[in-house]
Amino acid sequence: MSKKVFKMLQPFLRLILPLAAVLTAAGSMLLTSSAFAARAKELFWSSSLPELIISAELRARVTVEKEDEPEPEPEPEPERKPEPEAEKPVPELIYTPPEGEAEENPTSEPKPEPRRDGDASPLSAENIEIKNKTDYSPDIEALLNSDIDFSGVTVLIIHSHATEAYMPDGENSYVASDPFRTLNVDQNVLRVGEELKAVLEARGIKVIHDTGLYDYPNYNLSYSRALTAIKTDISEYPDIGIVIDLHRDALEGKDGTVYKTVADVGDSPCAQVGFVVGTNASGLNHPKWEKNLAFALKIQYSMCEKYPSLARPVKLSRYRYNQHMTEGSLIVEVGCTGNTLPEALAAVRYFGDCLADVIEG
Repeated sequence: MSKKVFKMLQPFLRLILPLAAVLTAAGSMLLTSSAFAARAKELFWSSSLPELIISAELRARVTVEKEDEPEPEPEPEPERKPEPEAEKPVPELIYTPPEGEAEENPTSEPKPEPRRDGDASPLSAENIEIKNKTDYSPDIEALLNSDIDFSGVTVLIIHSHATEAYMPDGENSYVASDPFRTLNVDQNVLRVGEELKAVLEARGIKVIHDTGLYDYPNYNLSYSRALTAIKTDISEYPDIGIVIDLHRDALEGKDGTVYKTVADVGDSPCAQVGFVVGTNASGLNHPKWEKNLAFALKIQYSMCEKYPSLARPVKLSRYRYNQHMTEGSLIVEVGCTGNTLPEALAAVRYFGDCLADVIEG
């Protein structure tokens, strides 16, 4: 196009091009925008033809504010389902204490020293967690700082539900007697009880492991059969002062999803450990339940100090669960249906360490 023709069309272009720019912008933006109106006016009366063609700048600067429009409510995050874990072989040997002092890792943070009952400052219940299913309101701080003495006692490990088993995983497979249950003593909670026994004995604590199957072949009345066994064991070993009824918990959703507990402890996958403390709320005689609760709180405190994330909340129940026999009776739930046996074995070693701390005072 010659300069002469361009000069002749320039007045016409000055009228048409601004109008085209205005109509184009109005298609995607509100005409009431003050920024748009100002920019359109500026361009319309501009004498520079190239400036009229910078449509990208026009669209970028004419932004419609939507202050009156509320932000959408965030959708709830879906429940996290357990991720499949890599297969881990079951340890070949039961726990044995290391010989001598382990070489310190200069890059690791030092573990806090466990508290003793004789320490001058009171223990804080800040990190203690309880799921209270009763109408009672126990003084947690007072119980945590109460005096208990288990020096010289024998620990009885028993399993009201001995056939409880874990998620099959690689070498840890078994023939199920019921879902997540087996008579295979190398794969059910009897194996976990043996691991706890080894940990305590390595600390010089006397242990009796009752390996009776009180939930087989009939699950009903398993606690009644276990109570008979506890009475027999105590009559044979009168120095039994602690009774650990060791279980595997079950965490399953309504849709059948099986969940697992995870503790961030050590270098290997590890389950969590929880306690169930019974009371007399159901009407059964149980004068020692607060002693049992104090015992559980002290162990949980030690776990929180030495192995944060290992402990689940203490469940305070209306039912007695055979815990009226001693002042140190607990249900201990090591892992759950979604955990593997190696994860449960790792967890019970850490729990046993803290239990030994409390027993030694």
